[in-house]
Amino acid sequence: MPVSFSSQMRVGQRLALTVFWTVIFVLGLGLGLLVGLSGLADLVQRASASTTEARTLVVAVSVAMTLSGLWGIAASHRNLKHSVDLIAEVDRARTETIALESTRYAQPPK
Repeated sequence: MPVSFSSQMRVGQRLALTVFWTVIFVLGLGLGLLVGLSGLADLVQRASASTTEARTLVVAVSVAMTLSGLWGIAASHRNLKHSVDLIAEVDRARTETIALESTRYAQPPK
């Protein structure tokens, strides 16, 4: 009997969310490093007259991406771990039930 999609654990979807949040986190860190260490600040300075405001905005976006990435990774990992634990428990119960059902109608030894 096929299992409905709504009752599945959706491990693939949760794994994809973990990867997505990891990418956001890495991009946030990379953007922060570019602003802090390289010449991105000079490029922003040449492109705009208000360099302090532009740099502050880039740093704020970088911090927001990093923190939201960390939050998303933690939440997705927790959900993924719960799904995998639940799948393992259901599999253990299924094998136990199969073992009990197979011995139910067996003749007792004489």
